[in-house]
Amino acid sequence: MKSHDVIGLVVNNGVRGSLDTLDAAGKRAKKLNWLTLFFNDLSLEKQFRLSETTDLHQSMSCMALVFVTLFTVQMLISERNFEMAVSYGATFPVLVLLLSIVFTGYLERWRSKMPWSVQWIPGLSRGVSTRAALRVLVVSLCVLITLLMAVLNFVFIPGNNCTSISTNRTELEALKLYTVPYYLYCCLLAMLGVVVFVRTCMSVKALLLTLAVVVYLVLFLYIYAPRSNCLVDLLYNGTKPGVLKEPKIMAGVWLFMFYSICLILTRQDELGCRVEFLLEHCFQSEREEMETMENVNKLLLQNVLPLHVACFFMGKTIRNQDLYSTSCDCVCVMFASVPQFKEFYSESSANRDGLECLRFLNEIISDFDELLSKPKFSSVEKIKTIGSTYMAAAGLNKTASGEERKETEMSYSHVRCMLEFAIALMSKLELINTHSFNSFKLRIGINHGPVIAGVIGALKPQYDIWGNSVNVASRMDSTGVLDKIQVTEETAQVVQSLGYSVTLRGVVNVKGKGELTTYFINTD
Repeated sequence: MKSHDVIGLVVNNGVRGSLDTLDAAGKRAKKLNWLTLFFNDLSLEKQFRLSETTDLHQSMSCMALVFVTLFTVQMLISERNFEMAVSYGATFPVLVLLLSIVFTGYLERWRSKMPWSVQWIPGLSRGVSTRAALRVLVVSLCVLITLLMAVLNFVFIPGNNCTSISTNRTELEALKLYTVPYYLYCCLLAMLGVVVFVRTCMSVKALLLTLAVVVYLVLFLYIYAPRSNCLVDLLYNGTKPGVLKEPKIMAGVWLFMFYSICLILTRQDELGCRVEFLLEHCFQSEREEMETMENVNKLLLQNVLPLHVACFFMGKTIRNQDLYSTSCDCVCVMFASVPQFKEFYSESSANRDGLECLRFLNEIISDFDELLSKPKFSSVEKIKTIGSTYMAAAGLNKTASGEERKETEMSYSHVRCMLEFAIALMSKLELINTHSFNSFKLRIGINHGPVIAGVIGALKPQYDIWGNSVNVASRMDSTGVLDKIQVTEETAQVVQSLGYSVTLRGVVNVKGKGELTTYFINTD
């Protein structure tokens, strides 16, 4: 298996298992360049570069600990000299300032209590964490200070002319050349400090490590090589030891080993951070898709069921045997039919076997549905269409705010709303006739009273209402007259109390109900 085929697999089992649920391993490997670990998608790479780093203060704390360790070691092995005091006195305040900047985020909780002129201070930490350029500048400055202090005081140690006094053992011992290996250890520790910065660009860390190892190799192998030779003479009394005991040779070996290890750790850290970012990105995409799908499902459900019924089903695990049903004490029911459509409908080649007739009926029903979006008809719910008959009801959604309204007030408001809706349907059909050069008329029947509302079916739910009030409203339509709104005597009394006038039609024989006195509502 090639190395670029396994880039996406170099993660722990838990992360790999989580990521495999979102994407196949092969697809995951294609998202990263096997050499540079850059995302092949430039927009994704830009998002990663500009993403916020939340643990920068922890990395800075580790680097500060490395800095303090270097200072402690050099204080123990070297004489207190002026150069060391100046170097650490100049760099220590800078490191404290950088460390303070990344910890200012903890002052956020007291920001409101601060004077207005200093309320910008808690935002410094977030500014560094969210801005890639500032973050790289702070990290680079902190790393360069530590790398420099690991070897700076080595320059001021006497011993460059030790070869001229190599025969005098007393003078060689006075130079304290045994401190040379300790400065090598300080350099190695400083190089390891570069690795502690996570979510930092691998190329930046590799550049800093390369710069450090080149400078260190030049110092230990060439510029200060005489000190190593003098140390060998002091330890082995002028005899030549093996290559592995040469301080300068071993310095090169150790520096190269630590350089390689640091590069490997840096690459592993970069890979882990990018896989984690990719995992979060995939989760975010999945979450957005799920939210979009959920919103689409809500819209579809709300188109099939009334809003208050859809809210009952959304977010719940409803078993097939669970039913939704409710009793409504006062509902106004309307049936509005277009009887002339039966004569209008014909299956001929001129209207494409009836398709054009159905298209025209769909336009009528769609225009009727648009009226439901008006705020004044918010209490009206479309139940269904039966052929060319439009069925609707008002008062199914129980919206009682504060104290429950009286039954009479509820019935009056529902009847008023349904009556206005019926008149709007007649006006809308007149407008359709004007544009289509037709002469369709509505025949409307209205009744009010108690009903049972519920949802039938699990896989294909259907919202419907049942009750004597529904049957009577249907009979008011079927026994009605074109361009008239027929109501029962009880509904006529409510309509009159609302300010509308009615005309007595008389006694009508209603199937299943016997003889009923009905009225026509005057809509002029």
